[in-house]
Amino acid sequence: MKSIWVDTIINKWINENIKLNLPAAPESIKAAEEIINFRFPDDFKEFYLKLDGFTDWDWTKNMFSIWPLARTLEEYHNESDKNFIVFADYLINAHHIGFVKGKKGVFKNCGEIPELIADTFSEAVFHIISDADILY
Repeated sequence: MKSIWVDTIINKWINENIKLNLPAAPESIKAAEEIINFRFPDDFKEFYLKLDGFTDWDWTKNMFSIWPLARTLEEYHNESDKNFIVFADYLINAHHIGFVKGKKGVFKNCGEIPELIADTFSEAVFHIISDADILY
């Protein structure tokens, strides 16, 4: 699978000295899907097969952190709302970015009702790296 978009982002983050995790194993992604009863989109899996989020809660210059699968699972177990699956946060959990079970797209959750911010995971990541207004 060609993942030039992922390589471009990884290189950008390396140049910004963001601490990145090694890739996730395909078995880890599959196990996470089974545990949370949700099938991740293909572009999410493509990304995580190259990079399993940030290390040690590191963040971008605009204060977004991409979570490793282990943290996504840990937070999922601790959440009362099992329909929202978080893969990133802004300003140390000021709000979350993730998927909503049964809905297409990526959402931000700042309160009661998650708001659609992107049609795809890769679009959401591009919003993060470009500091798009829709994230706030």
